[in-house]
Amino acid sequence: PDVKCEACDAVSAALGGDDALANRQNVATMLEQSVPLLLSKMISTPYPPGLIAGKSINEVWKTRVQYHSLNAASAMVGVGGEMAAEAFLSSGMIGRIGEIVMEHTPAITQLRDMMNDEARDANESERVVDAGVAFLANISRTEAGSSAFLDKESLMTKLITEFVATPPKGFDCFQHVASILMNISQMERGRKIILNKTDAYLAKISPFLLSGTTTRRYGVAGAIRNVCFEKDFSWWLLNEAKIVDTICFPLCGPEGFDIDDKVGMNPEFWLSGIDKKREVDVDIRMLLVEAILLLCACGRRARETLRELQVYAVVKVLDLSEESEEVSNKIDEVVQYLMRDEEGQESNEPVRILDESELTQSKVVKPKPGESYDSID
Repeated sequence: PDVKCEACDAVSAALGGDDALANRQNVATMLEQSVPLLLSKMISTPYPPGLIAGKSINEVWKTRVQYHSLNAASAMVGVGGEMAAEAFLSSGMIGRIGEIVMEHTPAITQLRDMMNDEARDANESERVVDAGVAFLANISRTEAGSSAFLDKESLMTKLITEFVATPPKGFDCFQHVASILMNISQMERGRKIILNKTDAYLAKISPFLLSGTTTRRYGVAGAIRNVCFEKDFSWWLLNEAKIVDTICFPLCGPEGFDIDDKVGMNPEFWLSGIDKKREVDVDIRMLLVEAILLLCACGRRARETLRELQVYAVVKVLDLSEESEEVSNKIDEVVQYLMRDEEGQESNEPVRILDESELTQSKVVKPKPGESYDSID
């Protein structure tokens, strides 16, 4: 098993350089050598009985090989994109990862319940699940990967359930579920699932826009941005789901608003006063402003609602402190739509035609090299 782990680490290292072309050439070579099939088989390899420090040899070695194999697989998909994803999908990797998550989650849940308030390092089960979810995040960046993941309904439900549970302090092995949600929401099928009123996934994930974990905030912001593409859901998003409150609260800072601007505005936007913290990550701010822009494009009625909720005041104040020129340019687009003269325009006439090329996928999740299992030897 140690040789297998070293081989997996060699795969990850070969794809971790700064030369993107060389990395993709290495992936092509690995595909010719059937590396995805080998990695998939290694994840399921049984080992002989025995004990190491009171633990089953089978479990110790299996978990160790799982972790290194998943890291290597994640690196291949992250670099190779569609061509690597196809190879892993044909080997049944998503189904196997689903089994691994189900296998290790009970121990993680028990640990979370016991040690929720204590900072600690990750254990072996958490490392494996983290690597597995990272792989799913990378493979779901492709259309085929997202579609295959959406076919695994029980796995998706399990991952979202664990994602919305309170994570243990110090390590968050389900954080990359946010990236999966962002990726599947590029597809209409994925957006409809997130917007399903019965499952209420949108309401469940929205609070994580305020998470202390950037990965969670970014992925959730991306998923929210993408579901705002669904024009047919715009009334529900604005009037029932209260999506403006969800989007605008992280964009508000300590500056405060004029008295007139507060009419119709959610008081939460200013009640924190000078203690209110604005989202610090520029990419997340961009996603949230783009979400507003997508809502603006849903029609005149949507824009009228945005005006009534004082979204213009929010983005105006945001722009005064915004250091990113790209975000400021996007804010300017929002302002142009909200301040335009709409006399004579049909209530649902869009200001521009959108297509799915404007939807956003997550960033590539890179494996964490050098993690050790010495503590269980």
